Amino acid sequence: MSHPPGHLQSGDIATIGRRSLLASAAALGGTAALGLASGASAAPASAEAAGTGAADGGAGTPLSFAVVTDTHATPPDTTRTELLRRIFAAIEKAAPDFVLNCGDITEYGGDDEFQSYLSVIPPALRPRLRHVPGNHEARWDVHAKELYHRLFGPTPYSFDVAGLHVVGLDPTQVLQEPGVFGRDHLRWLANDLRQAGQQPSLLFLHYPIGGANYYVNDQDELLDLLADFPVRAIFAGHVHTERVDRVNQLTQVAAYATKDAYYYWVRREIVDRLPVLRVWQVTVAPDGSEQRREVTTIPLADGGVGMAAPAATVVGQPAGAAIAVRVRPAQPDAVAAVQTRIYPQHVYGGRDTSAWTDLPRAGDQWWDGSADISALPPGAHRLQVRVTGSDGSWHEVTRAFEIAPGDQDPRERWGVRLTGSVQGALAAHGDLIVAGSTGGDVEAFRVGRPADADEQAFRSHPAPRPAWRTRVGGIYRGAAFTGDGRTVLIGSTDQHLYALDARDGAPMWRHRTEEPVLSNPLVAIIGGVETVLFTAGFTLYVLDAATGRVRWTADLHGFFAGRVACDGERVYAGSGDGKAYAFDAATGHELWSYATNTRTTPYQRLIYGPWDNVVTLLPGGLVLVSTVSNAHALDRETGAQRWRVSGGFAYAPPVVTESGLVLIDEFGRARRVDPLTGAQAWLTQLGLRVFNAGPVVLGNTIWVPAATGQLVGLALASGEVTHRVALTTANTFSTPVVVDDLLVSGDQSGVVRGIALP
Repeated sequence: MSHPPGHLQSGDIATIGRRSLLASAAALGGTAALGLASGASAAPASAEAAGTGAADGGAGTPLSFAVVTDTHATPPDTTRTELLRRIFAAIEKAAPDFVLNCGDITEYGGDDEFQSYLSVIPPALRPRLRHVPGNHEARWDVHAKELYHRLFGPTPYSFDVAGLHVVGLDPTQVLQEPGVFGRDHLRWLANDLRQAGQQPSLLFLHYPIGGANYYVNDQDELLDLLADFPVRAIFAGHVHTERVDRVNQLTQVAAYATKDAYYYWVRREIVDRLPVLRVWQVTVAPDGSEQRREVTTIPLADGGVGMAAPAATVVGQPAGAAIAVRVRPAQPDAVAAVQTRIYPQHVYGGRDTSAWTDLPRAGDQWWDGSADISALPPGAHRLQVRVTGSDGSWHEVTRAFEIAPGDQDPRERWGVRLTGSVQGALAAHGDLIVAGSTGGDVEAFRVGRPADADEQAFRSHPAPRPAWRTRVGGIYRGAAFTGDGRTVLIGSTDQHLYALDARDGAPMWRHRTEEPVLSNPLVAIIGGVETVLFTAGFTLYVLDAATGRVRWTADLHGFFAGRVACDGERVYAGSGDGKAYAFDAATGHELWSYATNTRTTPYQRLIYGPWDNVVTLLPGGLVLVSTVSNAHALDRETGAQRWRVSGGFAYAPPVVTESGLVLIDEFGRARRVDPLTGAQAWLTQLGLRVFNAGPVVLGNTIWVPAATGQLVGLALASGEVTHRVALTTANTFSTPVVVDDLLVSGDQSGVVRGIALP
C-alpha cells in the first residue's frame, strides 16, 4: 500500500497532504507562494514589489524590521505553538517593514509542522515575512525541500527596501547537517551584489560564518567574495545563542532561538550623520509585555567597520614541518595581533576555538612567521590568517596549499567535475563507472586501458574516457547496475526512478513516485526475477528491473533514505518511525517489526531511528540495522535481536569481509567484529567524522573516506592506520568504488577523482 502525497507521520499526529497544506495556507491569506514567499531570485524593483509596505528610498527613509530564527514549529509541543503565536503577535504590533526568518522553521520539515508554523502568523504580517531554510528543513525532509520552495519561494533571492539591499542565502544540503554554498550559489551572489551597486547590503542565512564558526564548508570562499562589495551585516541562527562578531568589515549577529521566547528588532538611524542599524533583543513575556536590550550598532556607511583586508598575504611552499607566512596589514598602526593556523578541516559542522599562532612583527609593514604542518597528511589543505585590530574586530583570509605525496601514498591521477555536488555513492560494472550529481548530471566513464592503447602511455596519461552523459532531476543517492551490467538504475528528486541503457544512457523506462527518490536502489532476485527495490517518502517500491512494472509496494510508516536489503525471501528496511521492518519478498506482506528506540515524539523517533541506514545481510541468518545509538543484528526470520554494538553506525555502510564485519561510526571509530556475535577484534580511532561515504576493501586494506575529505587506509587484520591523504577540502558523502588499483571518489564540490592506490 502506498501513502497519499505529503503524508509524513502516522499515529498520534494528524496527517495532511501537501495539496491540503497549500490550500490551507492560501486560505490564510497567501498566494501560490502563500504571500509570505521569500521573493523572486531577482531583486524586486521596489519595496512594494517585495511586499514590505515601505517606500523605496535612501538612507534617511525610516526603516525597521524584525528577525526571528529557529522557531522549530511542531504540533506536539503546544506550549511552543502558543509562544510563537505570542511572539508574532508582538511583532505585528510593532509594525515592521519586513520580517526575516533565518531558518529551522520546523523540527524536521513535516507538512503538519509547516501548517503549525503558518497558523501562528497574523494575516496582516504574512506578506512581510521572508524566509531561508535551516538544516531542519533539509536533513530529514521527505520532500527534499520541494514543499519549502512551494510555500516560500526559490533560494537564493534578494529584495530592496528604502536603500537597503537584502539577500537570503541557502547553503543547506538535502540529507546533510552542515552547509555548503557551491559554485553556482556564489556566482549568483556575486552577480546579485554587482547589480545592487553601492547600496549597503544585508545577508541572512541559517548558519553563522567566520570566526569560530565552521558550519559551512566553503565559507572562506564566501568571505573572499564579500570583500568586493558593501555588505555590512549578516543575521544568522542555528547556534541558539547570541554572538556578535565584527569580521571582514561587517557585523554578524547570531541570534537566540525564537522558540525560547526571543526576537530581534532592527531600526535604521542616523548617528553622527551616518546611517547605522541599531539592534535590540526582545523578550516576550506570557502576558505579551516586552523587555528590550540593545545588542549592537551596525555601521552602514562606506568602509563598514573594523580591520580592512590585508594588503598582502604570502604563503610559501611547505618545507619540512612548517609553511612560511608573511602578512602586510592594510592598517599596520591599528593592528593588535596577526595570527595564523591550519584551517580546522577536522571540524565538521561545528565551532573551533583552538589556538592560533602569533606572527611577530618584522619591520614597519610586515609580520613574518610560520605554521606547523608536521601533523598533516599529504594532499590538499588550507591556511588561515587573521589580522585583529585594537578595537577587537578582525579580518580573516584563507589560502590553499598542497603537501606533495610520497612514493607510497595514494595519488590523484585525474579529476572530472559535474554540476552541483556528487553526494550519492558511485556505481561500477567492469571499468564503467556511473556518478550522479545534485545538479542532475548522470555521467558514465570508463577507467580501464583501451585494448589498442600502449600500456606505458596509459600509465602516463590515465584520463577516464567519457561514455555518455544525461540529465534528470537532482540526485542525492547512488546508482545500481543490473546483474548483467546492461542497465543503470538511479533515483531523482524529480520523483522518478530511471532505468538507463548502460551503453549510451538512453532511457529504457522510468517509474513515477509520489515523493522524491532519496534512497539507494538495490537489485535483487525475487522468485527468479531480477527486481529493483527502493524507497520514496514512506513507500517501499519493488519493481521488475526489466520493465519497471510494479510488483508490490509497502508502507514503511516513516521516511527512509538508506538502502534496503533482500535475501530473496524477505525484504528488510529501516524507517523514520524508529523501527526496522521485514516484508515477504513475493507479496509485500509485513512479517515483523523491531523498535530501535523508545522515543516519544515523531521527531525523536525519526532522528534516533534507522532513517538513513544501509541495511546489510550478515551470515548466520542475520540482518544488520543501525541507528545513531546502536548497530542491531536481528534474526531475519523473527526480528529478534541477536547482538548489539553501541555506537552511531547509522550512516557509513558496513562491509562484510572474509575476516569479519567492518563497522565505522559517525565519529570515526572503526572496528572489526564477528558478524555472528558482535565480538570485537580491533578498534581504531580515525579522529575524523564519517557520514554516508562507506569504506571499500582492496586486498588487505580498508579504505575509509572521511566526511572532511581525507582518505584513510587501515590494515584489515589489525586496524592499524597504514595511509592518510587529504584528497580534498570539500566534504565527502559519496561511497567510492575500486576498479583494479584505482579508487574513484566523488565530493560536494562536484569533482569525481581517480586515486591510484599503492
